[in-house]
Amino acid sequence: MTTFKIFVDRFNKSEDSKTSTQAGIDLLEKEFKIYLPSDFKTFLLHFGDIWTPGILDLVVDKESDLNDVSQFWDVEQIIYDKKNEWTSSVSVDIIPFASDCMGNIFAFLANDLKRQKASSAIYFFDHDFDTVEKIAESFTEWIDKFNQL
Repeated sequence: MTTFKIFVDRFNKSEDSKTSTQAGIDLLEKEFKIYLPSDFKTFLLHFGDIWTPGILDLVVDKESDLNDVSQFWDVEQIIYDKKNEWTSSVSVDIIPFASDCMGNIFAFLANDLKRQKASSAIYFFDHDFDTVEKIAESFTEWIDKFNQL
């Protein structure tokens, strides 16, 4: 949780972010027959759909190979996108949770979420090239990469 708090305190610029409820998380899991990783659930319940536009400047200034993350999604947006938008037509079954400044998506693989576990790998969907690439072993590890910028 400390990793997440450091991240949010440093990068969140949203004045109206909302946290998810356990009922919302339960609905998302039931809708797609998945179990969200515990570390991600903690983030949703305590911090929610934060906006982090300043990360792009750091990534560029430090010439980092990280993809910037600018918007974390709430449960409703995850469900809507998965059913109707980009991720409804991706060739790989992904569960989106955030996007970068260009609309590319950060996600979990749905197959990785078929059983309960503390963490799961993070993937990056590049909509220009229609590619899905593994970028971190867990949500916590991924967030900590930004904390190290």
